[in-house]
Amino acid sequence: MEFPELEQQRRTLVDTFADEQEIGPQNMSVIASPYRICPLGAHIDHQGGPVLGMTINACTLMAFYRADDDQVRLKSRNYPGKVTFSLAEIPDSPGSFWGVYPRAAALALKESHQLDFGICGLLDGMLPGCGLSSSASVLLAYIHALARANDLTLSAWDYVNLTRRAENKYIGLNNGILDQTSIVFGQKNHLLHIDTLDQTVAKLQDRRDENDYRIIVAYSGYSRELTTSGYNSRVDECRLAAAELSRLAGRPGAQVLSGVEPSSFERFGAQLQTHVRKRAAHFFSESQRVMDGLTAWNNGDIETFGKLMNQSCASSIEQYECGVPAVCDLQQIVSGADGVLGSRFMGGGFGGCVVGLVRSSRATLAAEEIEAAYKQLHPEVAEQAFVRLSRSDDGVRFL
Repeated sequence: MEFPELEQQRRTLVDTFADEQEIGPQNMSVIASPYRICPLGAHIDHQGGPVLGMTINACTLMAFYRADDDQVRLKSRNYPGKVTFSLAEIPDSPGSFWGVYPRAAALALKESHQLDFGICGLLDGMLPGCGLSSSASVLLAYIHALARANDLTLSAWDYVNLTRRAENKYIGLNNGILDQTSIVFGQKNHLLHIDTLDQTVAKLQDRRDENDYRIIVAYSGYSRELTTSGYNSRVDECRLAAAELSRLAGRPGAQVLSGVEPSSFERFGAQLQTHVRKRAAHFFSESQRVMDGLTAWNNGDIETFGKLMNQSCASSIEQYECGVPAVCDLQQIVSGADGVLGSRFMGGGFGGCVVGLVRSSRATLAAEEIEAAYKQLHPEVAEQAFVRLSRSDDGVRFL
């Protein structure tokens, strides 16, 4: 129930790509762009709220080499077909749904940098479409590859902002910077405290022994596509709450909820439309849970940290009103398993995964019990659903 070893995955990808392209492995580069979990800070990064992130030992892998021309030529081991386009004339449509991402990466990078050389690449994702920011993961892989092929020097924050640009402008997802920042700055055995308003990152070392607990990743079997879910409408409702609360408080103009004092919500929240009030209630309560979680983490109190994850998920369901039934079922099964300290769903609850913390002594048994119970409850996705045990890992990097 462990994720495959990264080195083995790298060798398999390189050997496959080398055989297909008839080139030596020494002539290619390999990027590992991990997935991220967000134990606390659900749905508030787009409002400038504080969030906690961590990269795990599951990732998008990409083997590539610089093309002799400006063509981008890509294949995926996860999806059918090929993606091919010219950097000089990036098409309106990439010809396949997964081709949206390299196109978006190229368009975002081309806004500020000259791109003379394309790339030839082969990708393999361990958890594509599972709600652990696989879209940000693959976008960062493409941007890193294009930057290396064109001898560009980019800062860590350049990568964060370019990835957000690609998602916001060219994919149509109105998200914040949680995903990209976690993947760029991730460090093994550390939790990231990300101030999404000031764009700062603090790396907090795990005070517990690595063998005290494991991370459970439980996939529901239902992939999610945030641009066609209720994600963007929730973002709009949060912005409406910010504008209305700031107006009622006599200081109009707030565009996001981080620009509103909690006291303004306490005074005027009852005047908001019910669904708008609920979005604001989630923002302010989740922001406080992040701060409480920081205290617990720094004290090595993983039990309290787990309870806060459960509370976060409950607020996501009740106040933010997201979470499809199957994913809510899965979260209940995960949190109810013996040895699990807490859990919450990822990917906005619109399909995807549930992530939890479990005592190491119970990890394997808990994972087996969770998988069996969920598949019995949802046999329609028994072939797709699975549970894996994970650990923290470093952020995006060349191998």
